[in-house]
Amino acid sequence: MTKVTLNEMFDNLLHIWNKRGFWNSQMRPFIYGVVNGVHVINLIETEKKLQEVALQLKELSDSGKKILFVATKIQSREAFKNLAEATGHYYVSEKWVPGLLTNFRTIKRRIASYIQLSDDNNNGNLDVLTKKEKAQRLLELEKLEKAYSWLKDMKKLPDAIFVSDWIYDKQALKEAQNLKITSFAIFNTNGSLDLATNMIPANTNAVKSFEYIASVLKTHLGDAKTQKKATFKKVEQDVVSGEKKATRKPRVKKEEATVEATEATAE
Repeated sequence: MTKVTLNEMFDNLLHIWNKRGFWNSQMRPFIYGVVNGVHVINLIETEKKLQEVALQLKELSDSGKKILFVATKIQSREAFKNLAEATGHYYVSEKWVPGLLTNFRTIKRRIASYIQLSDDNNNGNLDVLTKKEKAQRLLELEKLEKAYSWLKDMKKLPDAIFVSDWIYDKQALKEAQNLKITSFAIFNTNGSLDLATNMIPANTNAVKSFEYIASVLKTHLGDAKTQKKATFKKVEQDVVSGEKKATRKPRVKKEEATVEATEATAE
């Protein structure tokens, strides 16, 4: 696991917050001071919270729980998309579809429609349509792909969500709260603590800040491909071990062997 250091966080701009006028008094414990009219984060508190959230996410992931990473803010999209793909979790990076959690039954049908339409397009089934009909279907496919392509493997509600910027994706946090789904978020000075189960106080405007946080989380969650190989290797070893045990000849006690030999000679 990566050890978080104050110097690294400072170099990656995690300490810069909003202007002095944009803040919530709930965030006072995480503010170090004001420099040139801008709040500065207490990085000691950020380090504590980052490690705390990372360990909580690791615990969820290690127990087989699925996490949905929500990062629709442009600065955070790439970092958390890569994180989700590398660790085998879900992500939303283009647009939060209202009701994605609270109306998941309907969303599942939309995802199924997207998968079917995508398969029809790949298999050439749309070629039998008129040019106008095909164009309409392709336009619909484009919209569905933008909304659901990264959720096609999500068969049920996630066990937890992580939001890269609480203000950008407040709706996701509210839906998680309504369903009592564990939620995590990165908060700036204007954060509302009652909206998330836990949070990381950090800069929500810099690409470097998002990339650093995502890298720390990745080291805790681990690489999905590596974990899959390790699991497969263990299963393979267990199978081989079982086969060896099954084919091993039973041991005959020395006394029993001597008696059997004596009886055979007497006969």
